[in-house]
Amino acid sequence: MERTDLSLASVDPEILQSQELSANERRRLRVSATPAATLLGQVAENLRTSLFTDDPAEWVDMWQTHSHAARLEWSGGPELAVVLSQLAAKDYEGEIEGVPGLRMRRSDSSYGEMVWLGSDQPVALHLSRV
Repeated sequence: MERTDLSLASVDPEILQSQELSANERRRLRVSATPAATLLGQVAENLRTSLFTDDPAEWVDMWQTHSHAARLEWSGGPELAVVLSQLAAKDYEGEIEGVPGLRMRRSDSSYGEMVWLGSDQPVALHLSRV
C-alpha cells in the first residue's frame, strides 16, 4: 500500500513545525497559560458530563477575563446551586471531590462567586446561569 505524505504544512504553510516554541508562541502563552486557564481546565474536567445529562444545558461558555479571574456561563440545564455544590471542594473521609482548593464566596439565585486557592494568588470564578 502506497503512503501519501499528508503534511499539514502542505495544507496550510503557516503551521509551525519547529520543535521549539517561537517568540510569538511564548508571548501568547504568557497571556493565555494563566492560573485562570488552569482553573477553567479543572472546572471543565469536573463538569464535563454533569451539564449534559438528564437536564442538559442549552449552551455553555467559559473564558478568562484576566490571569486571576474566570467566568462560567450556561443556559438551561442544572440550577446554579447544583453546579456550585458540584464544584466546591469537599473532603469525604480523606477523598477530595469537586475542584481542590475551590471555595464559595457568595451566591444568589442566578450568580455565584467562588475563589480558587490553587495558585500563588487567589483566582476568582464567576458563575452565571442565564
